[in-house]
Amino acid sequence: MSRNMRFRGVRSARGMCLVGLMLWLAGAGWVLGEEAGRLALNLSNEGRHEAAATEYRRLALAVADPIAAGQWYWWAAHEYARGRQVEASNRMLDRAEDAAPLALNMPVAWLRAENASVAGDWAAARFHYDSLRLAADAESLHETALRGAAAARLREGDADGARQTLAGDGPELVAAREAMAKYAGRRDKKPWVGGVLGLVPGLGYVYSGEYASATRSLILNSLFIWGMVEAADRDLWGVFAVVTFAEMTWYSGSIYGGIDAAHRHNARRLNETATVVRGSGRAAPDMAAWPLVTLHFQY
Repeated sequence: MSRNMRFRGVRSARGMCLVGLMLWLAGAGWVLGEEAGRLALNLSNEGRHEAAATEYRRLALAVADPIAAGQWYWWAAHEYARGRQVEASNRMLDRAEDAAPLALNMPVAWLRAENASVAGDWAAARFHYDSLRLAADAESLHETALRGAAAARLREGDADGARQTLAGDGPELVAAREAMAKYAGRRDKKPWVGGVLGLVPGLGYVYSGEYASATRSLILNSLFIWGMVEAADRDLWGVFAVVTFAEMTWYSGSIYGGIDAAHRHNARRLNETATVVRGSGRAAPDMAAWPLVTLHFQY
């Protein structure tokens, strides 16, 4: 065999060894990544969401594939969200979008909407639910997004927009549309009316349907007024002053209580309607597909 042929053979063998080494390293990296992912999964199951998010972030930084990095960042965002760390979750979603801008549209939109709902940012929640509704390729996810967008609009104070969002022939939305019709058929209580009616102890509470509080206010104010009269009849002016001070406190409480009762009534009415509109079903990551990021519908 010639020297050149021996040289080419050695070089070819070295090349094959190099390729084999690269494949082995890639396989080892995948195994290590999977093992680290399992650690994060176990931490999550133990309720240690911040620690799990940290492990997912390490995985995202360790991989070269941008789609894989985006998925690990998304899982980190999900763990932060489960730990109620909304800002940290949104930062991880930013990184997920930077790494894989097109691959994670639906999961990112869904988690951003959920984060905004937790933070009470209803304008942002509506925007992201609308984005999810446009991108959803499954009927169940489309319904989840539609309900979420309608509930967010309702909480923004846009009841007409919420009704328009729910408009359609879907039988699964009948209860939500009925709840919106009931909501529109009644009016909020006016806090100033509750305050004025509170000039008569307990009547401001009655206006907002808080009958137990109305009874308590009427009884206590009546007792203090009776104590004032009795103290005055017996010339117990020191007792009269103390009882009068206490009565003024309870009497002013009747006025402000009527105002607060109206606010509570309106908040209860809104929350009850939004709960029905949102429904009991929720989107969630499909853990059977982990570490791939896919959403499924669950009750």
